[in-house]
Amino acid sequence: METIKKVSVVVPCYNAAKYLEQCIEQLLRQTIGIDNLEIILVDDASTDGGETKSLIQRYERRFPETILAIFLEENRRQGGARNVGVSYASGEYLTFCDADDWLLEETLEHVYDAAKQYDADVVAFARKNVGEHGVRVGLEKGTRDEFFGLEEEGARKRFLLDIREEGYSSQNKLFRLSLIREQQIVFAEHLIMEEPSFTLPVRLYAKRYYYLDERLYICFSSPGSTVRDNAAWEQRKWDNLQVWTALLGELACRGILQTYWMEVEYLFFTLGIGWSLGMLFQRGCTLTKDEWKTLTEIAHKVLPAVKENPYVIHEEHPFNQAWNRVLLTVLDMSFTDGDVQAANDAMIESARAFSTCPAFA
Repeated sequence: METIKKVSVVVPCYNAAKYLEQCIEQLLRQTIGIDNLEIILVDDASTDGGETKSLIQRYERRFPETILAIFLEENRRQGGARNVGVSYASGEYLTFCDADDWLLEETLEHVYDAAKQYDADVVAFARKNVGEHGVRVGLEKGTRDEFFGLEEEGARKRFLLDIREEGYSSQNKLFRLSLIREQQIVFAEHLIMEEPSFTLPVRLYAKRYYYLDERLYICFSSPGSTVRDNAAWEQRKWDNLQVWTALLGELACRGILQTYWMEVEYLFFTLGIGWSLGMLFQRGCTLTKDEWKTLTEIAHKVLPAVKENPYVIHEEHPFNQAWNRVLLTVLDMSFTDGDVQAANDAMIESARAFSTCPAFA
């Protein structure tokens, strides 16, 4: 009988030939052992003249027992590519790595051992951002390891807002594959900023969650990525809000939104609307009257009582307090021509003042 692999790693690849080899080589060097790994490389309809495809095929031929190559005919962005990869996964646990990032050699051994020790549905871990690709990075350990038992409703409510480092990103986590399959959790497709569509449902369903305070995921701040390209951002500036709006609808259909509405409302307010505006104005964009009206209409429809949300009222962090006040002010405007200028000026000033905040870096 075929032995189940310990971990499946899904790597979405789009025009990634420049960086992908480093990512794959680090996966092949994992101290957990190559026999315990399934590496799924998903070429998301790359347009680089076959460079990415050829590289993937070369590795699949060299490691046919470990590497599975999938080639999509239509670009589905990272969320769609990850969904396809997950559909082929067969490991006990599942994780993701972007093609221009990489894992430390001990990453999967450490997180899998933690998962088994605590019988965890999810093991989250820290990441390290670097500005030079391929730079050698050593293991950095913190002192904030923590187990979260989520059987009790109050514990889960507190946990939903305990974001820590990149709490709603997907790459710095190990997921029990059976949980993902049983709850039919998938990423939003054809959009950027898609990760909360996957990780928020996970946080609502996981019963045992462990945070391993080790910087095990190395994130390369690629200057060509959509998130860091101002021109590309202008075309995708409402993707994050679309992801969160669709997510609310999905959670309502699942029948779990009402129980955790206050928490999800606050997350939509801060990470859906607030994060969208923060990123937009950080990049020097402004909104027209019609865009402001559309945004405020969405906010009033989806979050009609957000001013009374206890997490808004009792927010203690000075940055969050100030940012929430700005958001509430601009979302309450009627948007005459004067209001448009005032709102844009207020957001530009806030973005400048908050430029050092990690959320908008």
